[in-house]
Amino acid sequence: MILMVFAVLILFFSFYAYTVFYGTPWQKQTQERNMEKYLSKKYDDTFVFTKIKYNFLSETYQGYAHPKDESNLVFKIEEDHFSTAGYSDNFPKVIWESELSSEIKEKIKQLFPALDLTSIKAQQIKGKEEEIDPNIQIYEEGKVSLLAISIPIEIKTNWNQVNQKNEMEKMKELSQYLQSVDFPVFVEVRYSNDERAENAKVFLITEEGEILQH
Repeated sequence: MILMVFAVLILFFSFYAYTVFYGTPWQKQTQERNMEKYLSKKYDDTFVFTKIKYNFLSETYQGYAHPKDESNLVFKIEEDHFSTAGYSDNFPKVIWESELSSEIKEKIKQLFPALDLTSIKAQQIKGKEEEIDPNIQIYEEGKVSLLAISIPIEIKTNWNQVNQKNEMEKMKELSQYLQSVDFPVFVEVRYSNDERAENAKVFLITEEGEILQH
């Protein structure tokens, strides 16, 4: 009887230890369903999951998926308590680095012909914390998670020296275009001819298409 009790205790603590580091099977299934709904709503597409895992350091679940017809475009989705949707993903970064972004880049180039698009890298906002610190107000106003993906557009001109109405129309057109092609991503448009960017005029196009400014 004592041996049976010890055996049950060992099994219990073994299972508990496993769930601490790897999560539970039923939670992984629940997370996959929730992530599927999140992605389908955000990108209006069908996705296939290749893996669901638990990050015990952040106590969050992470998934890896790809569009149904693009198995080479594997990206990450993760629980994000700072996102209103409850999740964040790096799908825009994967798209930006693929051939599928050619039309998007062509549109941006059309609107901002002076840009060198080869130098523009989509990146997680978390990796830009120091860079965006002077303009953090627009990120707070837009409720932007640091796990979100941002595409920076640097215009090497002072905002006061451009046709501001024309530039605003460009940003509105870009915002509408990104929504029309189901590519919701944060775009930071910065006007400055000062390398220190202390007097930069910064606009943020949110995933929902809203244009915020600082």
